[in-house]
Amino acid sequence: MSPDGSYLIFASNRPAVPGGRPVDGEMNGKSQPGEGSNLWRVNRTQAGWGVPARLPDTINASGSTYSPSIAGDGTLYFMRPNPTTHKFQLLEANEKYTEIHELSFSDGSESDVDPAVARDGSFMVFGSGRHAKKDIDLFITYRIKGLWGDPIYLGDSINSPQSDAEPRLSPDNQTLYFSSDRIVPVPKPIPAGKGREVLREMTSWNNGLYNIWMVDLAKVIARTKPVDST
Repeated sequence: MSPDGSYLIFASNRPAVPGGRPVDGEMNGKSQPGEGSNLWRVNRTQAGWGVPARLPDTINASGSTYSPSIAGDGTLYFMRPNPTTHKFQLLEANEKYTEIHELSFSDGSESDVDPAVARDGSFMVFGSGRHAKKDIDLFITYRIKGLWGDPIYLGDSINSPQSDAEPRLSPDNQTLYFSSDRIVPVPKPIPAGKGREVLREMTSWNNGLYNIWMVDLAKVIARTKPVDST
């Protein structure tokens, strides 16, 4: 959703042209027939939502284009595979979608996914596999004199040994939401009378599948923001 709520950009495998086939994709260099994604835009009108329009090929150069995030000035951030390494990287496009640039810290050598940009464009949280022995973890990067700085690992108190990805920011930038397949350790020994409760948690949400988590983003920014970021 654009910060002002006037339009929505979403990912879809719907045919690129009327009457065509669903978009083919790829994941880690492997073909996914009919399971790809392009980015589409739909504007809000006085009568409701308008007709979705596919973004131009400058954006949808790959059948695996995902995770749009929009800054207040209309700059679009998204992810698609690097054509050489086939790893996801992050890119930005101007509000008219005519100029596309790789982000300086995301060259396709490591997988970078799911950008979540602040409304004023001053920082971005994203997922990355750049920790060689770990799964996807969360990082933050700040604009420093108009340029993106080096990504900062959000630490082991936020990142788990499992996958932590798909960050989203609250409108006031005070809360970070993300998905994680972490498992909360079961107390040992289990306190008397708590056995059924622990078992219920293990068979419902605390089962190693993805859940949505939240953290105070203001505290994250306070400990990671460079002094000269603008």
